Amino acid sequence: MQQTPFVIKGKFQEDSTVIGQPVHYSLYVRHPKDQEVFFPKANQNFGAFETVKREFFATKTTAAGSMDSAVYTLRLFNLAPVQKLQIPIYLQQEPDCTLIYPVVDSIYLKRLLPHPEQIDLDSLYQSIPIPPLSPKTDLKNVVALGVSLLILAGLIYWIFGKAITKLFKRYLLWRRHREFRRTFQRYARQVAGTPVGLSNLEKAFSAWKKYLEELTLLPFTTFTSKEMLDNLADEAMEKVLNEMDSAIYGGNFSKNTVESVQYLDALASNLYDVEQGKIQNNEV
Repeated sequence: MQQTPFVIKGKFQEDSTVIGQPVHYSLYVRHPKDQEVFFPKANQNFGAFETVKREFFATKTTAAGSMDSAVYTLRLFNLAPVQKLQIPIYLQQEPDCTLIYPVVDSIYLKRLLPHPEQIDLDSLYQSIPIPPLSPKTDLKNVVALGVSLLILAGLIYWIFGKAITKLFKRYLLWRRHREFRRTFQRYARQVAGTPVGLSNLEKAFSAWKKYLEELTLLPFTTFTSKEMLDNLADEAMEKVLNEMDSAIYGGNFSKNTVESVQYLDALASNLYDVEQGKIQNNEV
């Protein structure tokens, strides 16, 4: 059988480049199937070229032989108008490896500015616009303007300060309530008697206690059921809390569990309305 000829080729994918712009150099080698070849690593630089990365492609093997290929992304920071490159491969031979080079390929450096000797300084000076000199800022005027702005801001706050503060507090309260409803209802829609459904039930109950803690400034997340009842003063809550404990800790899920979840949602909304009313009536 005729042996596969050894062929190596390296070529730039672009004809020209500019300083710092990535260019791509393709390198491939055709060799006998039983011959091991290695490509230079991605952290290796080649003369004036800095290697950014190496993309290696899987070996393609046919009855005629094997072919390996890689594409090197390079950057150039040399000002020479023409740059030449040949990236070698390593051919495994006993007792060491042999470097095999492809034919040299060239790439041209594009200049974004003309050569210095080609610049017409007279026309350049004439084309540069010279802005008129602006008068120097008077420090006294700056201080007077700053004092005026402070006085104006003070008057606005004196007249509208309470209304603005009240509006801001109500907005913060509304935003926290909206975030709670989104979280609570996301879990509440998926409660069921399954392990996942019971886990969602527990998450919904935890979100409810955390929200009430933020709303009332009472430690609902650490309260026992009795302490919750003492602070909420809601007769229906004893049945609701018993139902939640029975479902979460005992796995006793029923229609009453779903109704208890809905009651928790309604109670949170009622407490939210109470807090909004306190702000509106200047009670907080």
